[in-house]
Amino acid sequence: MDTLKICSFNIRGLNSAAKRSQIINLLRKQQVSVGMLQETHFKKDHTPRLNHLCFNQRFHGVSPSSASKGVSIELHKNFPLNVLSSLIDPEGRYLFIKGTLGNQTFTFGNIYAPNTTQSKWICRALKLLRDFAEGIVIMGGDLNLTLYPQLDSSTGSSSTSMTALTRVRSALE
Repeated sequence: MDTLKICSFNIRGLNSAAKRSQIINLLRKQQVSVGMLQETHFKKDHTPRLNHLCFNQRFHGVSPSSASKGVSIELHKNFPLNVLSSLIDPEGRYLFIKGTLGNQTFTFGNIYAPNTTQSKWICRALKLLRDFAEGIVIMGGDLNLTLYPQLDSSTGSSSTSMTALTRVRSALE
């Protein structure tokens, strides 16, 4: 695997063995180095294995109170990131890992924003990421809002104010 290929998917639940198999097969077929999954719906103390030897490093953020939310990062065996540290949201909405590959440091962030007050939550999560991050930062996730409603929304509008959207775009930059 000479190329770093990253995919991010909102999978809306991954507790079925058939769906886990489908996701792993998709990641394998697409030759993904780093898979970022949101809305895994894993329960606390029960994170089923994504049974495939190709993805030998797995990191999960789960909700302690319900089988909702949840984020995962799957690393392909040919992407031998030496993981130095991680930061995991106790509510299962973000997961950050930091590691080295050769002499380069990478930080991967995967977030799943709530359906309400997204802009405030995203800005807080990005501040945590900024404080944690080193090296090249790569982020995936589901923001649950459209950053550019005129381009990304069928109605051309958003229920999120333009001020809040501008704040999120600035935080992302």
